[in-house]
Amino acid sequence: MASDTDIEEGLIVSQNSISLHKILHSIDEPYKEVFSLRVFGELSYQQISEIFGKSETWARVTYYRAKEKIKSLYLEREGL
Repeated sequence: MASDTDIEEGLIVSQNSISLHKILHSIDEPYKEVFSLRVFGELSYQQISEIFGKSETWARVTYYRAKEKIKSLYLEREGL
């Protein structure tokens, strides 16, 4: 079974980037924005927490939950 890191990297670098963006577009805020800031904006959890006026722990938990939602939807759409 692939690790979380492998799945995350696979999502980002795969040829199915359109699928990833469709999934990302379908998830609720703040998950969508936190994931985008972390992955595409390459911001630290500290920077994300400052943007939202929340704690760094909040940023970490929100990113983790976003990643899990995306992974679940991706695997569901791919029939895995």
